[in-house]
Amino acid sequence: MPDLDQRDFDIAFSFARPTAAAYRNAQGTTATAPIDTPRFDHDGDGARLGLLIEPGAQLGQADRVTFDPLMLPAELLRAQVTVLHAADLGDGLVRRAWYSEDAAATINALLKMSGHHQMIGVIAGFRERKGTQFEAGFIRYRHESWYLTRALAADQARALSDDAGRPLIGA
Repeated sequence: MPDLDQRDFDIAFSFARPTAAAYRNAQGTTATAPIDTPRFDHDGDGARLGLLIEPGAQLGQADRVTFDPLMLPAELLRAQVTVLHAADLGDGLVRRAWYSEDAAATINALLKMSGHHQMIGVIAGFRERKGTQFEAGFIRYRHESWYLTRALAADQARALSDDAGRPLIGA
């Protein structure tokens, strides 16, 4: 899958919001996005924060983003993949990696979270987990660390994993 950026958003995603909504433009000034228009937010100095997703002021007014699964090569649609997601969900930028067998469902679930979404991507296969057995661990991609999220069993405080010891992160 080629790298896409903000200009390519309409190619890979559909977006809906039933109301106009505020954001900061590339100059760092407040602007209003029309109905059904995604907001690529910036800070007061014009630095990119990412795609802004919010729940909306009233029930049914949330931003809704849907990924077009046809953007993925056929061999990745129902295969083991690692989904990468960089976002600021309120506590600063975090890079997470998710193991999945349904990339489109994982992407759609991640884009339902409120916050600034800076990057989302799919890599074939479950990338090799790094770190100790006492932590959720991380993977490396493009010289960055992407942290795996722990999935806990209800009756024990340990990460669920497959036979190879890779944490299972489900969508």
